[in-house]
Amino acid sequence: MHINKISAMTSLAIASGLCLAHSELANASVVTLNLSYEETATSSISNGSGTTFTQLPATGSYSNSFSSAQADLAGAPGYSFYDDYLFTISGATADSVTSSINLGTLSLGSLEERVYSTNGNPTLPVLGLPSGLRSSWTTPVGFTAGGQTGMFTVMNPTTLAAGTYVLEIRGEVTGSSGGIYSGVLNLTPVPLPAALPLILSGLGLFGGLVRKR
Repeated sequence: MHINKISAMTSLAIASGLCLAHSELANASVVTLNLSYEETATSSISNGSGTTFTQLPATGSYSNSFSSAQADLAGAPGYSFYDDYLFTISGATADSVTSSINLGTLSLGSLEERVYSTNGNPTLPVLGLPSGLRSSWTTPVGFTAGGQTGMFTVMNPTTLAAGTYVLEIRGEVTGSSGGIYSGVLNLTPVPLPAALPLILSGLGLFGGLVRKR
């Protein structure tokens, strides 16, 4: 029964996140981001696999579940997991929305996210302040949906140069049967400055006059 509720709420959370995406993402395909690294008090995941986006706009979905309550990390009191999703892009504007719903015995708290570059961060996840930070930890906000309580967190649009980045999620697993979160990462091309097309066309005209002379 919990599995059906989890699947339903996960679908609801992802659908809600997709509704918040930019209008230009309407036709973008949705890919599933790999959980590249995870740190808890009792285990670590370190497969290093990431996702390369070759065409923008694009949307990446991500989610994770925990089967039981988790103790706090020694280096991060108040948080019991750090999850890292690696992604590689050309220049882009990125934003993200993550949500979690309390299903009685399933619960997460202190849900937050941030983005930073992999450059200068040879060991992941980074529990402290990473090098190349692009967005600070977001603020979790509580909500009620369908009689269930929960929280979400939203990362504001952040401009990223070409490179490889870490979408990092952290939180505390407080439910006796664990907890689950899901979200979407939206990527759109960095727009050209409004005057740039005019500058380029002017240079083209100037080049044509020089050749004519």
